[in-house]
Amino acid sequence: MIDMIEKKVNIPSYPQPQLRRNLVLTGYAVFIWSIAYMLPHLYWALGGTIGLSLLKESVAETAFWEMINWVASGFLTAAGLVGIAFIYLRKQKVISYLLLGIALFGCSIATSHGIYGLFYRIFQITGVVELESGSFNVNEHLFIVWDLLLFEPWFMIEGVLFGFLGWFYINKSRNRRIWLMLCTVGIIFGLVSGLLGVRFA
Repeated sequence: MIDMIEKKVNIPSYPQPQLRRNLVLTGYAVFIWSIAYMLPHLYWALGGTIGLSLLKESVAETAFWEMINWVASGFLTAAGLVGIAFIYLRKQKVISYLLLGIALFGCSIATSHGIYGLFYRIFQITGVVELESGSFNVNEHLFIVWDLLLFEPWFMIEGVLFGFLGWFYINKSRNRRIWLMLCTVGIIFGLVSGLLGVRFA
């Protein structure tokens, strides 16, 4: 009876209690995970130098280094706020579709970036992919190790969190299967683009 009334007056349906709890937890996880990665970028944008040894030297010396970090700080803050928006904004279909579109984009790009980066760094360490300066040397190429252990896993986890965010946001099982398919296609597209030399993040 309630379902019939909701359909007639177009009242947005809310998730089951367990889904709602999972959505809240995932939304805050996206916020915390994004802001945690934003803070070092903000620090570097403000001229900080601690932690630069974790990066490739040429990257930290680029003329646009501070601007790059300002832009990254903005994007990461926005990503965190999207996680919060998923928790509190459910009343309008337009907003719901917009949030799901953002989550799909975030899931596809971040997950594919992380997966591609992890395998690429492993191939560099094992010698499958050649480095510009010769064979891998841990002292000379320590940034590769940090990228493998720290930066690329962050991207992959961020993407997975966005995937779960959309999953818990959707009520119907059929729509969740569609969501899973879209995320999978998006990740594959990102991986293929990476193999073709185009990385989106």
